[in-house]
Amino acid sequence: MRPEAMARHQGGMWPWLMQRVTAVLVFVTMAIHLTATHLLNIGDLSYDNIAGRLAHSGMALVDFTLLAAVVFHALNGVRMVWLDYSLAGSGRRVVDVAFWIIGVGVFFYGAWALWPWITG
Repeated sequence: MRPEAMARHQGGMWPWLMQRVTAVLVFVTMAIHLTATHLLNIGDLSYDNIAGRLAHSGMALVDFTLLAAVVFHALNGVRMVWLDYSLAGSGRRVVDVAFWIIGVGVFFYGAWALWPWITG
């Protein structure tokens, strides 16, 4: 791969790589989530059923991984589109910090929403 293809001002190698990694994680965890929720529990989606599924540590890990992967993948994609409009220098840093703050906030909000089922 050409060095200029991964230049920092064009987004950087790590965000590019993490976009691919999180795409795979989203695909795999979404398949597990949908299978466990909709195929294995046909006609039995209730609060107790969801609580029982999330009480299992493996499914809780799948849902937390799905949440983190979707948040990172989405915000990194928006960041890349934003960078395509030639935002450079300190403006790029502000966007990076803002997206990290938004991402961490959204992840903790999602984790907070899942927590009562996991601990209940």
